[in-house]
Amino acid sequence: MPQHARRIKIRRKDLRKPDEFETLTGQVVDWATANRPLVIGATAVVVVILLGMLAIGRWRASRDEAAGVAFRSAHELFDAGKFPEAANAFADVAQNYARAPFGRLAALYRGHALARQGDAAGAATAYGEYLAGSVASEYLRQEALTGLARAKESTGDAAGALEAYTQAGELAGPYRTDALLAAARLHDAAGHAEQARQIYARIAKEASDPETRTLAQAKLPPESAPAAAEPTDAGNVR
Repeated sequence: MPQHARRIKIRRKDLRKPDEFETLTGQVVDWATANRPLVIGATAVVVVILLGMLAIGRWRASRDEAAGVAFRSAHELFDAGKFPEAANAFADVAQNYARAPFGRLAALYRGHALARQGDAAGAATAYGEYLAGSVASEYLRQEALTGLARAKESTGDAAGALEAYTQAGELAGPYRTDALLAAARLHDAAGHAEQARQIYARIAKEASDPETRTLAQAKLPPESAPAAAEPTDAGNVR
């Protein structure tokens, strides 16, 4: 008869024996009883840590809420066209809530406010400080780089503006095409015809907006312009 087909005989004596779980549980209880001060101390430490984590979480939530309120107040000044006041308010938010998400965003908007009030040098400094810190997303980095490039161009720093425009054009986001067009324009102004041609060719190939493609194609020599796609005659398809 195969080994696995043999009947296993279970005796009442075996059933009365404690199983491994019961044995282990008993050992743990015995150990805890013998080391009661240690167990109480360890439990107290765990409770203190959990309470500390809870307190920190509540403090962060409160801080983030306060930062959001302060940011919205500063943004109301910005929307009202009170750019010097908005710049100061954003600076306060960035300083008082430096580790909060709205605090970091306020540093970017301080650059926007300074740019709108005509302080290009101050805006360039503000954008640079924002980019030197932690940036939440590529979109915000691209926005800051574009603002930095415009500010540098306004101060006459064409090389710095070109570098910032180029970096912004390498990131995915809504400012990409504008940054590339500006970079091509600055290359043209500096006499870098080949670099400008490469950027215009890239825009003509990748741009989804027909007007932008037409603008880029107009900047290219006729032999370099991408051929327009021929329309498909759907009526001939059977």
